Amino acid sequence: MGDSPRCRLCGAALTTGLVATGRRGGCCNATPIVGACPEHGPLGPHHVVDGE
Repeated sequence: MGDSPRCRLCGAALTTGLVATGRRGGCCNATPIVGACPEHGPLGPHHVVDGE
């Protein structure tokens, strides 16, 4: 990811840090959390784009 990851759905800047860890979103979901969108919540890598 780039310096400022953004939500692919709405373009908002993601909050990263404690939210974006190696932990998984749930026991049935093997997708890592990259960051949190203020509108859409925790996001995996498939919903994140590099900021411009």
